[in-house]
Amino acid sequence: MSKNLCLHGSRKVKSKFAFWALVRTTTTMKYASFIAAVASILLISPADAASESFFDNLAGNWTGSGKAYVKIYGEISARCRVSIRGTEVVIIMSGSCGMLVFRQPLGFSLRKAGNNRYVGTYTGSKTGPAKLEGTLRGNRLVMTIRWGGLVNGDRTAQMVLERTGPNSFAETVNDSVAGTNRNTANFAFVRE
Repeated sequence: MSKNLCLHGSRKVKSKFAFWALVRTTTTMKYASFIAAVASILLISPADAASESFFDNLAGNWTGSGKAYVKIYGEISARCRVSIRGTEVVIIMSGSCGMLVFRQPLGFSLRKAGNNRYVGTYTGSKTGPAKLEGTLRGNRLVMTIRWGGLVNGDRTAQMVLERTGPNSFAETVNDSVAGTNRNTANFAFVRE
């Protein structure tokens, strides 16, 4: 009788161990599945997610208004009309800005140069095409402009394109004028 109790008792112990081993294995598998799911989500880098959201809906026709610094007039108000086509790999903007008296071409072509880096050409300067190179940081594409000649006494400036909503973006150019950094262009665009 005592042997039966021992055998019966060891079966209970073995079945308890088997039960907890099964629970532990199931729990481990759940954690492993959870970790695999999180890892697959993390494989989409923040740069890729940022570039997708930045370029979502960017193609189309846009109108803008704002201010530009013109050396002989100072700061003037202007209106712009541009067309953007392409995707996050190649983006082309063409159009113009101006007021009653004059119109100035405004445009650029950009191509993705790896991860969240972009390079291209700006066409809106009287010194000719300028080189663009920059990095996408969330909803802002921050680029260095290298002018074809002297502009405001130097050859570099900074352009920032910022998505301000699904149907809007802003373009700002910062440059040194007479030794002081200032906005030389600041335009807000909305979809037509």
